[in-house]
Order: sequence, then C-alpha cells, then structure tokens
Amino acid sequence: MLNNFQQVTLRAFIDALAELDSPLPADLQKQINQVGAIFSTQPNVAIDELSKLAKYPSINQLYLQARVNIQSEYETKERSIFDYRDYEKESENLDNSTDVLENIAKSIPILQAPDSVESAKKYKRETKQNKRWGWL
Repeated sequence: MLNNFQQVTLRAFIDALAELDSPLPADLQKQINQVGAIFSTQPNVAIDELSKLAKYPSINQLYLQARVNIQSEYETKERSIFDYRDYEKESENLDNSTDVLENIAKSIPILQAPDSVESAKKYKRETKQNKRWGWL
C-alpha cells in the first residue's frame, strides 16, 4: 500500500493529466506507459518515476497546482474532523483504505493507456459522477 505522500503524488499526477488540453509529447507518454508497466510490481519505483516525470514542462504547473489542491482538501477534512469531534464520522473519513486501493488500481490503466490524458479525463468524469474523486 502506498503511503500518504505517494498517494498524493499519484493523485496529483492523474489530476494534472486530466487537466491537460492536448495529448502528451510522445516521449513523455512512452515514459508514463513504462511507469504503468512496473506499477503493480514496483510501486515505490513507479511513484519515484512519476515524481520525476511531473517536472516535464508540459505537466509541471498542473501537477504542482494539483498537489496544492489536494493538500488544501486534506487540511479542510482534518480541521472539520477535529472541530466537530464526531468520532464516527472521523473513522468513516479516515478508514477509506478500500477506496484508496480501488482508486490506485484504477490509476494503473491510465498510466498504461496509449493516451493517458484522455484516459485520465474519462476517469475523472466517471469518478466525479460517483463522487469518489477525492480518494485521500
């Protein structure tokens, strides 16, 4: 299972892909596909590679903004949990490991897709309809 930092990296990368207006450069798409190929067997290596790929100019700003957005969402959740002291809700919000695993599993095909941008956009549309996009 990925740690929180790794989950943020993966989600921010997928979020950034979904926000792109055009397909990725061929060399970047090829590298993302290589990451997708190793993700199941070497998730730590795959996440490290995604962090490096996020520095590409075509995706970097969107990736950084996605990380900021995710951090803001997380901080808001944490504040609301401790402000209201609703422990049932707290455990419900924090015990979402099934959702996390499910969303990680759904992220791998995005990384393996011939057009990761279009695949991420489709995933985002589907998960927003099911209100399951925020998976941290």
